[in-house]
Amino acid sequence: MPSITVHGLRIAYHRFPAATPAELSPVACLPSTGLSGLQWRRLAKLLSRRGHDVLCVDLIGYGESEDWPRPGPFRTEYDVDVVDALLDLCERPVHLVAHSYGGRVGLRAGLRRPQLLRSLSLYEPTCFGLLRSTGDTLGLAELGDYDADGRFLDDAFGGSEAWVERFIDYWSGPGSFAELDEDERRAWMRSSRKMFEEVRETALDDVPHTRYVDALGQLSTLVISGATSTRAGQRCCDVFAQVMPRCRHVELADVGHMGPVLAPREVAELIAGHIADVEASDT
Repeated sequence: MPSITVHGLRIAYHRFPAATPAELSPVACLPSTGLSGLQWRRLAKLLSRRGHDVLCVDLIGYGESEDWPRPGPFRTEYDVDVVDALLDLCERPVHLVAHSYGGRVGLRAGLRRPQLLRSLSLYEPTCFGLLRSTGDTLGLAELGDYDADGRFLDDAFGGSEAWVERFIDYWSGPGSFAELDEDERRAWMRSSRKMFEEVRETALDDVPHTRYVDALGQLSTLVISGATSTRAGQRCCDVFAQVMPRCRHVELADVGHMGPVLAPREVAELIAGHIADVEASDT
């Protein structure tokens, strides 16, 4: 499996080469917390058949990438460095595809070097700074209720099995953790501490909407949300669509936050269509 080295760690990525030669931009796909880049397998295969070179990265601690070994706390910027290194593998600006935490990481990478991006396709990016800078009371109220007892972001509780259960049940629905088998639970627990630290930073995110508009507002953007998802996830998409000048928002019925995994065909077709429209409009 191909890999890159970032912060001394081996970072794996999955490459789906273009099936036929075509002058099309590459695609970089970023996963959500706890999942590998292969969550985008269906989309990657579809786009490679259409002539795109597709790279799906495993962020630090997930999939085939090495765990974060440091005694100090993990920072989101370390995963942003991973995306930076991934983009350096591409010879031209990329179509960025990302889900949840991956959306936050990808957008942070875009703020560093917006010239490396050609379009954005984001499924419920957890950029809660959008809610804070626009004063979105609906999304912020849900985040506050989620940690009403003050435990979820507590260092002593973070990364425990009870914390993982609370995290999974919030994003996937009550009882979701209880339905996991032992192998699935072990997989989640493998990087539970890193998960906690990235989630804690995400919960406290304060990057304002104006930074995204100023740096990335020229990009053609698709945001997708699930009609049965969390209020905070939905509101991030609503706000992003309102402030970004070239943004289209699609809400999927009967789908939640894990749409890219549980409704992969529908999500893949939407994203592939968006990328095809960008390619056509620029020719």
